Amino acid sequence: MIVTYWKGIFVVDKADTQPERSALKKAGFKLHEPSICSSERHCKACRARIGARYWANNVESATRMQRFCNKLALDALKSHLDKLAKSRAVTSDLIVPSPPGLSYLPYQRAGIAYHLSHKDSYNGDDMGLGKTVQSLGFVNCLRVTNPRLSTLVLAPSTLAFNWRNEADKWLVTIPGVEKPEIIIPTSGQFEIPRRDNLFVITNYEKVIGDTLLTDSLKRIWDVLICDEAHALKNRVAKRTNAVLGPEGLMRRSHRSVFLSGTPIENYPKEIWTIAAAICPTKFGDWSEFAKRYCGLHAEIIAGKSRLVDTGATNLGELQQRLRSTFMIRRLKGDVLKELPPKRRQLIVLGDSQIDWSADPDFKRWRDLYESDYEAKLAAIESARTHEEYRHAVKALDEFTGIAFEEMSAFRHRTAMAKLPACIDYIDRMLETGIQKLVIFAHHQDVLTTLAEHYGNDAVSLHGQSSMEEREEVVSRFQNGNARIFIGGLKAAGVGLNLFAASTVVFIEIDWNPAKLTQAEDRLCRIGQKKMVHVIHLVLDGTLDVNMCKRVVAKQNVVDKALNHPPEHGIAPSVVQAIRC
Repeated sequence: MIVTYWKGIFVVDKADTQPERSALKKAGFKLHEPSICSSERHCKACRARIGARYWANNVESATRMQRFCNKLALDALKSHLDKLAKSRAVTSDLIVPSPPGLSYLPYQRAGIAYHLSHKDSYNGDDMGLGKTVQSLGFVNCLRVTNPRLSTLVLAPSTLAFNWRNEADKWLVTIPGVEKPEIIIPTSGQFEIPRRDNLFVITNYEKVIGDTLLTDSLKRIWDVLICDEAHALKNRVAKRTNAVLGPEGLMRRSHRSVFLSGTPIENYPKEIWTIAAAICPTKFGDWSEFAKRYCGLHAEIIAGKSRLVDTGATNLGELQQRLRSTFMIRRLKGDVLKELPPKRRQLIVLGDSQIDWSADPDFKRWRDLYESDYEAKLAAIESARTHEEYRHAVKALDEFTGIAFEEMSAFRHRTAMAKLPACIDYIDRMLETGIQKLVIFAHHQDVLTTLAEHYGNDAVSLHGQSSMEEREEVVSRFQNGNARIFIGGLKAAGVGLNLFAASTVVFIEIDWNPAKLTQAEDRLCRIGQKKMVHVIHLVLDGTLDVNMCKRVVAKQNVVDKALNHPPEHGIAPSVVQAIRC
């Protein structure tokens, strides 16, 4: 069998066997029968005079039969194949500006290069591959030629503070230009300043309606970034029109980047709104899109004829068209060699209803703890002998452990206050298609609330569970239909095999990094074939934030620093990491 390119179409010669003909039909090729063709004047196959042969009019079908293509067909496919390769690229030689001490992984540079080569683009990378960092790297590249760039970020409200922290961490300083002012509007009455060099973060709900904020957002932006972009899937929703409509924010932005680990949550129709906005020439006709990819058809429902668009057809072709126009998407397996066995991520959730800075317990703890903590770090830095170093490290661990226990009541209040935001974040994680998820917490009422929320989808293990229950719970999670494992840090943090999951979420932490590492290692067992993604959820402005930052930093440096002290004091970079 040979596929060639002839007069603008792909034609197959010598498709002699039934398996070959089946493969051609599956790829989208059609058998041309000139004797019964009813549209000879408009039929490309008739005009090309191919006779009774299989043929296709689109590159997507020919690409699926690439191994049978001759040179003429491959030459016709070259541009399309190059675009597909770029949508899967895992490395790039692009030099991307980054702050001192930070750098981008090769596949992240490839993602940034992809965004730079498109006016509007969609990053559909798997969860945990750093879509936020890639979009900030894209902004950094643009700021080289436009230092006073104005950027608008739309994200779920619970992620606004995480965006703020990542922007503060990754945005570069351009010589002679101050760093962009990062703004999170607190209400609809907040008015965005009419100036450049801004990095504004708000949520999708605040772009709807008629308020001072929505009016002030109706300006020209250099860059629009839409996180969790599948929120724009409903083509008749007000938020979709506010972002993608004729007068929407996308039309007021020079460039736009959409981010989501689940570009399509359930049905192909969900990607149409963004696809039509970015590439109207290929996706602009809803009826045509729905017939081709959504199985659009009429059904009699309650005595009335209605159009049903919840099908899924020609998915291979749809993926190629998305990738060859505006979407880059890599899975963890595509970049596995670049990923460490574990990746720890701190997600700062927001809650504008809580002002923890005014809490007397928090203020007392923060003032006392911060001064003593810095003193203990200073002792480590000044250590000049092996013995002095060991004593200083031991004093730091003892101090932090005592402070952690003293604040147990405040920790409990914090955990219960942030639980709704944590559940909201986890719900959205589950929507991305995660098959198995492990959640760790400390307090019994936190574990109980989680178990009640997730019901039959979850199993739970805590300090009151018997040995028989432990075995049954683990078996249901590892081998059964339980999607979520909810465990207490002490009861479930050791001795279990949970490698059916590769993602673990900590809602509460222990100050001792070793206990957290042990809990993480329930997933890093023999049989684990994926990178383990460790997520710490913290609430902005709380006790959680400072503790968790230091715990995660200590985890990351403990093997190379605390277990192997230097001959002449600890390296400043390690202290800085712990102090972060």
